Amino acid sequence: MLLTDIAVEHTPTSPKGGLPATLWLHPFTNTQRDSLGKFEIVRSIREPGAKEVKRSTFVSFQQLAELYAKGVLDEFGFSVRMCAAGGKYPMVNPVKKVLPAHIKPGSPFALAVQAVDVSQPASRELRTALFRTNVKL
Repeated sequence: MLLTDIAVEHTPTSPKGGLPATLWLHPFTNTQRDSLGKFEIVRSIREPGAKEVKRSTFVSFQQLAELYAKGVLDEFGFSVRMCAAGGKYPMVNPVKKVLPAHIKPGSPFALAVQAVDVSQPASRELRTALFRTNVKL
């Protein structure tokens, strides 16, 4: 399922020098077992020894809304795995920084972000998911 309430413009570059085509990308839910129906968020972290690696985790619709409401995605430099609206992308689906400005105002996702009580601590499930990316809430 595509979350069309969030859209980011993307122009892939072809390694063969073809004409660039602009696509609109949206977060999409995974179709694999444990992460079925969840969105993938990705973060680059520096491992001991100065090696940079990417860590990812999967979050639900409500958890993604909570992360936006609390500013966690921006604060810790998370990106979201995106997919083209037609479902076809010539390479591996890219990750993009998705700012709150990319959320369609008045959409169900925007309303879910506004409904989050930021004074409440994150749920245990969300804290566990973020722990994989070296983020502690």
